[in-house]
Amino acid sequence: MKFDTIALIGGDKRQLFCAKALSDYGYRVMLAGFDSLESYGKLELVDLDTALSAGDVFILPITGVKGDVIPCNFSEKEIKIDNKLLIKLSDKPVFMGRANSLSGINAFDLLKREDFAVKNALPTAEGAVGVALKSYEGTIFGAKILVIGYGRIGKILSKMLKALGADVTVATRSSVNSAYINCDGNKAINTCELNSISEYDIVFNTADALVIDKNILENSDFDTLIIDLSSYPGGVDFDVADKLGYTAFLASALPGKYSPLSAGKIIADTVLTIIKEEYSWRKRI
Repeated sequence: MKFDTIALIGGDKRQLFCAKALSDYGYRVMLAGFDSLESYGKLELVDLDTALSAGDVFILPITGVKGDVIPCNFSEKEIKIDNKLLIKLSDKPVFMGRANSLSGINAFDLLKREDFAVKNALPTAEGAVGVALKSYEGTIFGAKILVIGYGRIGKILSKMLKALGADVTVATRSSVNSAYINCDGNKAINTCELNSISEYDIVFNTADALVIDKNILENSDFDTLIIDLSSYPGGVDFDVADKLGYTAFLASALPGKYSPLSAGKIIADTVLTIIKEEYSWRKRI
């Protein structure tokens, strides 16, 4: 099986920079669903039929598909998912995010890769800081900040905030994590003991569970900025937060909004890593 031509179908700026990275690596790269662009260097802007016929590998949006449509941020035309497209995609390797959103195709789900998640944590953390800089009326330096969760994003974000001069506390259920947090020069609290966020200027939630619930919100001051970085539906009771007057929002897809160049290269590198893992024993690439 050859992998000379990679076709990217739909997507946002991350797809563009992914395509650029793949082209720089020496691959022939086609873009379908980018009709608003007139040219983009060596990248070939083609229609869907050409991409499906010529592509050896297909990359779909990291956001997955929406219903029967592939999102195309750079086109006024929709790419409808029909049987013809599904048959073409089923013949070749397909890479995307939220692969279960496209039924009938055995695609590689990039979001389930640990290496992808680790690399993506950095642009996510940087994006979170960017959101705070836009939304918080004070400076990060000296601000009292709570980071809930000490996973991939929590680790990087807490260190980043510390480097910016913030007074950082991290909530975790693990005593081992608490030791690491203290070694980083930050304070640690047990998530189970969290009953108010009044003492913090900004709260970042990275835990995929309802942590900032009705009781915590009602026991806190509504002037605390809450930024939720977890997966939908988030770890905050947004209905209650809205009624009480908090500034609270679910900050999703931050790498695509704040660091599309880095995020695109991460997609490209992960795709090539998977290809080597899955197919290099058949033919060196």
